Amino acid sequence: MEKVKLGTSNLNVSPIGLGTMAFGRWITEADSDAILTHAVNSGINLIDTADYYGPGQDEKPAYGDGTSETIIGNWLSHNPGARSKIVLATKVGSNTNPVMSNPTLSREHIRQQIDSSLERLQTDHIDLYQAHLFDNGTPLAETLTTLSDLVDEGKIRYYGVSNYSEYQLKLALGIIKDRRLNPLTSLQNRYNILSNHDDSAVLKLAQRSHVGFLAYSPLARGVLTGKYLNGAMPANSRAAQGEPLIKEYFNDADKKAVSKLKTISDDSGISMSQLAFAGVLSIPGITTALLGASKVSYIDDAIKAAELQLPQSVLTQMKSL
Repeated sequence: MEKVKLGTSNLNVSPIGLGTMAFGRWITEADSDAILTHAVNSGINLIDTADYYGPGQDEKPAYGDGTSETIIGNWLSHNPGARSKIVLATKVGSNTNPVMSNPTLSREHIRQQIDSSLERLQTDHIDLYQAHLFDNGTPLAETLTTLSDLVDEGKIRYYGVSNYSEYQLKLALGIIKDRRLNPLTSLQNRYNILSNHDDSAVLKLAQRSHVGFLAYSPLARGVLTGKYLNGAMPANSRAAQGEPLIKEYFNDADKKAVSKLKTISDDSGISMSQLAFAGVLSIPGITTALLGASKVSYIDDAIKAAELQLPQSVLTQMKSL
């Protein structure tokens, strides 16, 4: 796959990235290793994780134990040539304490977590370190200054933010400019053909500001593959395993949209998942779509989607979903 520049950084990333939220949560370490190996061998170089990802996400209160980072770190240690081939991204700011549900992006917390992430990932630097969500309890300037300082110290190469609204991104960009901090490299937000109206304003701001955009959940947590059509509930699917975030897509409007996508797929001969991926990647300003693969075969399907040039007639139909 042809690589594209992420924002104004020197990071060249694949249009399909590998999201690892399920590593150690629903996917064993052995299967995670196979997915990582196949992804990198297939040309995917952006590996995205978080200090929050792991089985603790399904507890109450939800917390992260860094299992996903640990699995990736173990894989890197067994594949010593892989580190130089990948852009390693992780996040900070979601709850990592099983007895506390009040995450923070304070200077103290970030500095604790960066060292823990580096240890779990078995690396001396992180290519892209991202604030996982906006923290209303910490001054934004404190968060951004800390991230910028980590760039100067060499612990991270670049930093980004995730799950930011247009207003929040505008605030961040203003602080970075006023304080002459290292620039913001990327924004990672949900973006798919069911939810794109929610993020169109912040995407346009990111594009105008030369901030790269990483789109997570391009398949709407598997809904856009068609696996849940007509009320189906496949065994071992995210919905069957009780993921709460998928429930928001089980509404009448989205069900109708998925049915329409199935018709477009049948008429065009392009799979629903490939249409969903290609549709996201066709939108100006989106750098990379993140695939949460649970099987090696899903990687091949996503790569095919990245190479598609959808006919204008198909794009027009998809915009009407």
